[in-house]
Amino acid sequence: MMQRYGFPPPDPTIITETVHLGDFSVRTYTPNDASDANLPLGVYFHGGGFVMGSVEQEDGFARALSKNAQMRIVSVGYRLAPEFKFPTGLNDGVAAAVWALDHFGADEITLMGTSSGGNLAFGVGLKLIEMMGMRDRVKGVVALAPVTVHPDAVPLDKREGYTSYDENDEYTVNSKSAMLSWLDTYGGTPEDPYLSVLLHPRLGDLKKVYVTESGADTLRDDARLMKDSLEEAGVAVLYDAYPGYPHYSWLFPCKSLAEHQKVFWGNMFKGIHWVASD
Repeated sequence: MMQRYGFPPPDPTIITETVHLGDFSVRTYTPNDASDANLPLGVYFHGGGFVMGSVEQEDGFARALSKNAQMRIVSVGYRLAPEFKFPTGLNDGVAAAVWALDHFGADEITLMGTSSGGNLAFGVGLKLIEMMGMRDRVKGVVALAPVTVHPDAVPLDKREGYTSYDENDEYTVNSKSAMLSWLDTYGGTPEDPYLSVLLHPRLGDLKKVYVTESGADTLRDDARLMKDSLEEAGVAVLYDAYPGYPHYSWLFPCKSLAEHQKVFWGNMFKGIHWVASD
């Protein structure tokens, strides 16, 4: 697929290793020219609506993250619905994060993800904080066009600002019907704060969060509501909005998107560095 659509070949300057952790696996990425043995550690969750996607499909993106952010990246091959429903993928993510901290002897970790992976980045970070008492070790979250709330669980006082499922239904690959189908397949109760992370009572314990919004995306308002809720909770937030662009626009191999992608990637790495810095 990558060759068919003109994606660049994998960057050979990144050292990778696949590690099996029981029922799932992770792939680690380390810049081979890294001079600092104590590289910042990021755990990345791929997108795919909780039902598809893989470490392999986002291998090129993980390599780019590692090289350009100068981070050690652990990409998580969490188990997918419908065979493995919520909270299996979330629990896999927590296990991967704990393994990564121990394996690399890191003091802190940045949780990163795209779309449904952004949901897992929030969920894993919050679970490390709430269930495992690891607030001091969660550096922050990087969430690109994330899923943050089930449409049925949007708080009453925020529903007026939650219209993108209908407004952007025809403009993006993750249409309203697709999103609802994927969420239904994933399972869980809409109001569960580890599914609808927007509702989590401990959002305020996150230190820094970088979020992007795609303006022509059904998930546009997921990002907006999360930004508002984080800021209301006193969290430091860096937010980049891209009006008129659809879901995953930063990865489409399309010449007309080249300038947008240059801006997006530049801003993204600034956001990552901001979250990962002291």
